[in-house]
Amino acid sequence: MRLRIETSPPLPPLKAWINISQGLFGLGTRTIHDLRQRIIKDFELPDAIGLELDGFELLGRDSIRDLLEKDDLIRYVGWVLDGGLI
Repeated sequence: MRLRIETSPPLPPLKAWINISQGLFGLGTRTIHDLRQRIIKDFELPDAIGLELDGFELLGRDSIRDLLEKDDLIRYVGWVLDGGLI
């Protein structure tokens, strides 16, 4: 399945396509947590962030297969606390 990834301020601008797969024996990207970890690694982004779909936060244990559809736009959002990114 392919997804669109986009950051929002205060993170640096990024718009990219990402292809996700459950991988061999289901050991690939299966949960929102797996997706978040892959985005952090692949794009070298800070890990104190959340993922959103249509303005709603995606929670870590949920299955990608049950929540996401091909071409969905996933926003990678950082939160600001006391003037700094957390």
